[in-house]
Amino acid sequence: MTQTSLPIHRLPLPSTTLQTKLAQLPLSDQPSSQRRSTTFKPSSEGVWARLNPLWAPWPIRLTKEEALELGVDVDKGQQVNVEDVLRRWDPVDVQNDEAENGLKVMSSGHRLKFEPILLGISPSALKDSLPHLDVGDAVKLCNDDIESSPAGVETKEGQARESFIDILSGRKVIASSGEDSKTPYGPWSTRYCGHQFGVWAGQLGDGRAISVLETQSEEGGRQEIQLKGAGRTPFSRTADGLAVLRSGVREFLGCEAVAALDIPTTRSLALLTTPFPNLPVTRENGPEPSSLLCRLSPSFIRIGHFEALNPGKDARNMRQFYMGGRGWLDDQSEGENEEGNLEGLRSLAEWVKVDIMGMKDASFKEWVEEVIRKNAEMVAKWQVYGYMNGVINTDNVTLIGATIDYGPYAFMDVYDENHICNHSDPSGLYSYRNQPSRILFALDKLVAALAPVIGYDAIHSLVPVGYSEGASKDDIKSWEEKSKEVMQGWEGRFRDIEKDEEKKGWLRRFGLQTFQNSDNRDIIYDYMSLLHAHSLDFHSSFRQLSSFKPSRSSDSEYLSSFTSDLIKSTTTSLPSDAAEAAERAFSSWLKVYAARVMQDGEQAAWTKAGGEEGRLREMKAINPRFVLRQWILEEVIEKMEKSLTEAYTSVEAKDEVDEKKVENGIKDARRELVKILDMSTRPFEPWGECESSSENIEEEARLCGLGKKEMLGFQCSCSS
Repeated sequence: MTQTSLPIHRLPLPSTTLQTKLAQLPLSDQPSSQRRSTTFKPSSEGVWARLNPLWAPWPIRLTKEEALELGVDVDKGQQVNVEDVLRRWDPVDVQNDEAENGLKVMSSGHRLKFEPILLGISPSALKDSLPHLDVGDAVKLCNDDIESSPAGVETKEGQARESFIDILSGRKVIASSGEDSKTPYGPWSTRYCGHQFGVWAGQLGDGRAISVLETQSEEGGRQEIQLKGAGRTPFSRTADGLAVLRSGVREFLGCEAVAALDIPTTRSLALLTTPFPNLPVTRENGPEPSSLLCRLSPSFIRIGHFEALNPGKDARNMRQFYMGGRGWLDDQSEGENEEGNLEGLRSLAEWVKVDIMGMKDASFKEWVEEVIRKNAEMVAKWQVYGYMNGVINTDNVTLIGATIDYGPYAFMDVYDENHICNHSDPSGLYSYRNQPSRILFALDKLVAALAPVIGYDAIHSLVPVGYSEGASKDDIKSWEEKSKEVMQGWEGRFRDIEKDEEKKGWLRRFGLQTFQNSDNRDIIYDYMSLLHAHSLDFHSSFRQLSSFKPSRSSDSEYLSSFTSDLIKSTTTSLPSDAAEAAERAFSSWLKVYAARVMQDGEQAAWTKAGGEEGRLREMKAINPRFVLRQWILEEVIEKMEKSLTEAYTSVEAKDEVDEKKVENGIKDARRELVKILDMSTRPFEPWGECESSSENIEEEARLCGLGKKEMLGFQCSCSS
């Protein structure tokens, strides 16, 4: 059944929403409360805070002209009131009538001065997650026909596109008036705590992420639409809540590349920027272009959300101090013996279990076991595809087992199980080898935080509203002890699931349909050892292996030629003697591998799938030709930054800017982004190979290459 597409402001809300099911954090009505760094009481039941996107510099900059508009003459020594300055962003002007979903489009004269630029949109994310969203001609402008002119705002296409850009940029806000509802609906951010690099870090929260809508469709399921880089929130601490272009590009492409490998992940819907002079974001390298990423997920609830409601012993008697920066700090915390809120814990657990994961009839133990399973399967797929997250803090691990927060991530180049992709992780806590154990660590914190709920449920077979009212410390301790009893052995189950999922993944990459105990040593371990010993590339070696014909392994000329090509395609430079040693080693392994593939049981399994040719086709459908390598990300970011800033940096005065050059720069940036997006979302295509029919075969082949030697294993610091 074809689903009707609607513009973003008319998308239907789900039957239940986060704001109606979970408690709100206390904030005053002053505009500054949305932007003031606030440490909330751990005893607060609240999970979310109402606020609107503020895609603007922080600290706020005000010209004399703007001050005069507010009735303040600074030349006469008059003082500007910060509340009046911030109130200009309050979306109080209704832009249209209430839609079927009960929401209105709101804005203000100051918000309407925003000049958002849509750089990219992911057709894959749109199709998979929001098939009921009408974006007008946005895909055409960013992906299909970049040279085309946008549809007029009087057309249906133009209106849908403009609504899409307006809402995602924060130029306009969709919200309900609250007249017919106890809790009016509108944009929000959430509170969470967490362990960072294994150490309790206290309250964290959505420091630059603001969710604007929840919606649901038959094909796409439940989705939360969130903006990253949307400005200050109560959780921003000393930061400005903004994001630089490099950060947005990395996550926009990273989400979609990981999704294309069938690894659970949040999705990237769109990437926006602003004219460079309007909103330069200052970081360690100076002013950089801004970015605002729209990402999607059924839920963005993390383990840290539960830690905030039931902090462990690490959090007791701890105080938070925000050092440096220029911002406000509103400390609502209570000081000593901060115990959290068990009622809020129950509500949040119920919300994720029932509304997000659809496990209404399951016990809390069964639900937590499902969370464990999903995360075990996710990290196993990371390992199989050499994906490294870089920062597996407890606030970066979700309940639904989705990859999230693409900061210093990387895909493996030269295989090294000890590789560290994050420059800020010198000890290698989050190295490739350690990823499963760090997910296990995060899940341990979740099980500990949820212990009262799990234990109470195990004893009483339900956890009603008010279950913790009047409970003594001994009561809570008994629930926690019961939780330890019923959850006993979960760590071993996690390891078993992770290992089993890894085994399945490796077998698929090696083109094996049957399993023998010797495969772990003779096929998987020995192959990885050879890659490491001879400094060969991880992904291109598997792609090359996808062309190997075991039936011809007894042909010495074929074997020699294939081995030589494999070595050449998996290294940037290798001395002749080293290349010869690598060829000898791989030739020996290929004979063992060929014998394994040619065994009767394995051959019988492949006969139904088209024999050897069918096997090779399936291997190429699981081993990517294109990999989103670090050198590619650095290159596309550099080109996009130049395209978006050159029109401004090449002149001395604002009135000298060539608007045509600005427009062409935007189109060039879109071209660079969509080229890599297309290859990232279709990584198994024969890009740049002889069977490719593309006119850009040489460029495709280059982008599927290893890049410069100095970029192999490039480390990125925690991206801002």
